[in-house]
Amino acid sequence: EMTRRQQHQRRYNKQQLLFILALGGLTNLSNGHTINANEFQLRLKRAKNRPTPSHFHLPSAHNLHADNDDLQQTHDDDANNGELKKQVVIATKSTIDPQFRGGAAIGGDVAERTISAIVMLAAVTLLVQKFGQQGIIALILLSQTVMFHEACKTVSLGDTVRFPNGMKVQQWWWYLTVQLGTSLKYLNLAKNVELRAFGMAALSLVLGVVTMAHIGPDYFLPYLSKVASSHFALLFLVVQSSTWILTLQEFGTIWFFFPALLVIVNDTMAYVFGRLIGKNKLIPKLSPKKTKEGFWGAAISTVAVAAPLLRYLLGGDDIADLQRHAIAIALYVSIVSPFGGFLASAVKRTYGAKDFGAFIPGHGGAIDRLDCQIVTAPFVYFYLKQYLK
Repeated sequence: EMTRRQQHQRRYNKQQLLFILALGGLTNLSNGHTINANEFQLRLKRAKNRPTPSHFHLPSAHNLHADNDDLQQTHDDDANNGELKKQVVIATKSTIDPQFRGGAAIGGDVAERTISAIVMLAAVTLLVQKFGQQGIIALILLSQTVMFHEACKTVSLGDTVRFPNGMKVQQWWWYLTVQLGTSLKYLNLAKNVELRAFGMAALSLVLGVVTMAHIGPDYFLPYLSKVASSHFALLFLVVQSSTWILTLQEFGTIWFFFPALLVIVNDTMAYVFGRLIGKNKLIPKLSPKKTKEGFWGAAISTVAVAAPLLRYLLGGDDIADLQRHAIAIALYVSIVSPFGGFLASAVKRTYGAKDFGAFIPGHGGAIDRLDCQIVTAPFVYFYLKQYLK
C-alpha cells in the first residue's frame, strides 16, 4: 500500500513540476507579449520533454497572462503540493487581477501611469508650441504606424501555421497603400496619389493570388484570415485616424484637441463612477470591469463639461453659437466612442493579450490609449464639415 501511495505521489509531483516548468517557459516572453491556449499547450508539451532538475524555483509571473480558471483546476491532495500550487496561483493571479495585488503594487501602477501621462502631456504641449500643426501631424503618422504594428503583432498570437517571411512585407505594403490614399494624400506629399494607390492595390491583388498558389490549399484559410484581419486593422485604425489631419487642416487645432479631451474626461469619469458606485456590469463577457453606473455617470459628466471646456479652449469667448455643437460631440463621445474600447477589449480577449503593446509605460500600447479616440475622429470631421461653416 505504501508503494502505491508513493508511486501516486511521485506522479502527482511530476505533474506539478511539469506545470511549473511550463509556466517558467512562459516567463521568458518579452514585455507585453501574451499567450493563447494553443501556445500554452505547445509550451506544456515542450516542458514534458525537458530533463527534470533536482531543484527548481518558483518562476516570476511578470508577463504571464493565463486564464485564472485554468490555474485553479488542480486538487490539493497533499499539504505541501497544495501550498506550492497556492504560491503559483497567487504569483500568477497577481499579474492578472489588479484587485488581488497588494497596495504597494497597485500604488506602483498608479504612479507609473501618472508619470507617463504627465510626460505625454508635456511632450505634446512642447510639440505643438515648437512645430504647430506639423508636429501634431507627425505624431498622428507615428501613432498610425505603431497601432498597425501592434494590431499585426496581437493577431499573430492566434496563428496556427508558420507563414512565409513575405507575409510581413505584404502587410506593410497594404499599410503604405492605404496611407498613400489617405494621410499622405491629405498632406499633398505626392502627385497623382489616387492612381499610384490604385496601382499598389492592384499589385497587392496579384501578389495575394500568387502567394496562395505558392503555399497551397492547406494555408488558404489562415492566409485569408490574415488578409482580412490586416485590412480591418487598416480600416479601423488608419483610415479613421487619418481624418484627424483633415480636421487640423480645415478647422484648426482647437477642434482637434477638444474632442480628444472629451474622450479623456469620459474615460476618467467612467473609471471614477465605476469604482465609487459601480455594481451592475455593462458587458461582462467583453470588459468585466465596465459598469452601467460608470458608463452613464461618465456620459453625464462629459456632456456637462463640454461647453465650459470649449469656452476655455477658445480663450473665454462667447460660445452661444457653438454650444450645441459642443454638446453634440460630447454625446457622441459618451455614447458611441466607448464602443471602440469595447471592440479593442474583445480583440485582446480573443488572442489572450492583456495589452496591445508596451509603447506607453503603465498604459499599454498606442491602441489601448487611442481606441476611443479613433472612433471619434471621423465623426468630428464630418460633423464640423456639415454644420460648422
